[in-house]
Formats: sequence, C-alpha cells, structure tokens
Amino acid sequence: MAKEKNITELIPNKKYRIDIEKGRKQDGSRNRIVEVINGTMKQAIERRDELLYEVKHSIIKPDSNMNFLEYAKIWIRDYAEINVKPSTLAGYRNCLNAHILPRFKDYKLSDITVYELEKFYNDLRKTKSMNPRNGEYHLLSESCVRHQHSLLCIMLNTAVKWDFLNFNPCLKLTKPPTVERKEMQFYDEEEIKQLFQCLELENLTFKTAIYILTLGGLRRGECLGLFWEDINFQDKTITIKNNLLNVRGKGVYLDTPKTKKSKRTISLPNVCFELLQKLKDNQQTIKEMYVTKWEDTQFVFKDEFGNYYNPSRLSRR
Repeated sequence: MAKEKNITELIPNKKYRIDIEKGRKQDGSRNRIVEVINGTMKQAIERRDELLYEVKHSIIKPDSNMNFLEYAKIWIRDYAEINVKPSTLAGYRNCLNAHILPRFKDYKLSDITVYELEKFYNDLRKTKSMNPRNGEYHLLSESCVRHQHSLLCIMLNTAVKWDFLNFNPCLKLTKPPTVERKEMQFYDEEEIKQLFQCLELENLTFKTAIYILTLGGLRRGECLGLFWEDINFQDKTITIKNNLLNVRGKGVYLDTPKTKKSKRTISLPNVCFELLQKLKDNQQTIKEMYVTKWEDTQFVFKDEFGNYYNPSRLSRR
C-alpha cells in the first residue's frame, strides 16, 4: 500500500500515528497535532482527513493546548509591553500575580470555559485580603473582581485575534462582574476653607500644589508634571501636557496625560498665581544659595535640590 501523507505506520494494520503541521507558534516552536490511532489504515486515513478539515476550517486551534502561564508571558511581551502605558502594565502584572495566575497558570487555554470563569469570580468574592494600613482582613470588593474579569477579557480577545482560540468565553458569561458607579463626593465651600486654613503652616511647595489640585481639578501626576513654561501668568491659565508617575519596578518618570482629552488648558483664580509667583521667587533664592547642589530643572514643583517632587511624597503628607 502506498504511503499516506501525515500518517506513520507503527504496527501494520493495527497502530498508526497522525502528524499534522500548521506553521509555527508565537514562541517559535512547531505547531503540530499528533494523534495515535489503534485501528486499521482506513480508520487512520478517515481520522487524518477529519483533522485536516478541522484545521482548515479553524475548528481546531492547535495553540489552544498552550497553558495559560505560557500564553500570559507571550501576551505581556508581544501585546501589553507594546500597547499600554507603564502604569497600566504594572496594574496588569499585579492582577495576574495576585489572582489570575494562581488559579489558571496550569490550565490549557481551551480549558478556560465559561463555567470555570463563573467559579473563579464566585471564589474571588469569598476571598479575604489584608488591608496593609490597619492589618485587618476584608472580602475582595466587586471592583477587584471586575478588574480580573476585564483583564481576562482583554487577554482572551487577543488569543482569538491571534488564532489561539475560536471564541472568548468571557463574552458568554450569564452575568459579567459589574460595579455600580458611586456618586462623586466633593468638598463644599466650608470644607475647602477649612482645608486651606490647615495649609497656612505648610511649606510653600506643598501648599501651592494642594491649591492647584483643589481649585483646578488636576490629577496628582498632572500637577507635579507641570513645567514653568506651562504657566501663563498674564492670562491666568495653566496647560496640562505631562503626567509625573511613580510605578513600582520603573520608579518615577514623566509620561503623557491619561487620555487625549486630558491635555488641556484651564483657568485658575488669582490666589493660585500669587502662590506660584512666590514659589518661583523662592526657588530662585534657593538656587542662588546652593548653586553647586541645585538641579536646574523646569519642574514647577521641586524637591530641596531642584529635582522633581516625588508623587508618593505628596500623597504621604
């Protein structure tokens, strides 16, 4: 009998191996389907033809046998590190290491089903976590569960686009984790007055930053990322175009604002510009006193040596 393609005879008319190649995986290794058939050559041919049909019509995705840990490494390297900001990437890594990988690292991609996801989210809702501030344990919030779901959904969507999976099981959940949006809480006029009174004895850098954060509605990193060229004393406006961040594993770095709309020019009351002018004059005085130790950066908010003001330091105060 003529030799059949993709079939190797192990025991004549009793045992055959089917070996089908489909290019390369993302990690460069061979993408293969291997099956051993206990039966006749005719049965082996029929099974081979079934597999070839399934591969051709995307019914079988050979990479769905990749375990989730292997896929997570590929996804971080080839997707997340390229497409998201470092602060977002740090959040993804935290989610993966805290809850997702401990649960799914040994699962094949194809074994992460709707049912397994439902069980995972239900188990998370019963999980307690320690608050590092007071040492007390509490149940994970629904917001935390939602973060795990969002990341899994993004990762498995990518797996579908890369032809590792036929569909994303996250999209078939009966009731995906959701979080009710809480009404924003704002300081009223009296509370703002009390806040500003408490700042009277604070140093000028901290006091000015809190005024701008409060009256301008800036994010912490947007405020600390301001350069003097962004301050328009004549028009009483500031332009937000930077974001100073402190991310674990990366340290302090300057980035763009969170979204495109976050780049903006806003007006502020006179009191802010009075404080800014005092701050600028004060920095010039310090620069002249410590000329050899002073870092002549363009940041509005500087530390004692003229360098950037660490975001974590502002929060700790």
